[in-house]
Amino acid sequence: MSIIKLLTSSVGRKILMAITGLLLAFFMAFHLFGNLFLFVGPDEFNAYVEKLHSLGFLIRIAEFFLVLFVFSHAYSGILLWIKNRKAKRVTSSYSKENTSGAARSAAFTGSIIFIFLITHWSTFWYKFNVNLQGMTYYEVVTKSSVGFGSPIVSLFYIIAIALLGYHLKHGIASAGQTLGVVGTK
Repeated sequence: MSIIKLLTSSVGRKILMAITGLLLAFFMAFHLFGNLFLFVGPDEFNAYVEKLHSLGFLIRIAEFFLVLFVFSHAYSGILLWIKNRKAKRVTSSYSKENTSGAARSAAFTGSIIFIFLITHWSTFWYKFNVNLQGMTYYEVVTKSSVGFGSPIVSLFYIIAIALLGYHLKHGIASAGQTLGVVGTK
């Protein structure tokens, strides 16, 4: 079987979803660890961001792959969701008792997470890389209108992160099953 046939099959798309999802979860853990420097202090957080910036081209390569993983994960998810919706219309064996709420809402939570990512990249990434406007990185995150200085932005982040956790609840379990790490098959 060719790699193209595999990746366009349902099983191939599920494998791609599992691998990209796990890579994105690994990135999020690293990203969370770095953002915890916010709680250590302004100088430490600014030094952390400066260290990342000093990696230059390596960060641009990592960002390219991050965007590639996000889009391939989303694209595979959309295609599988469409295929599942069509299958549910044909068969009556589908039952809500067989799937968790996290699984049933994965398309919804994924859509909100995608909107969150676009917002996050267009604000923090842009500010950090293009237009600091005389602010430190710490000030951009904690005091600016694109950061947590805005109650609306803060609420949006809290909701998005909660939905991300719910999405991961299904995603990590599903990835383990797809990759044969957990389950009885």
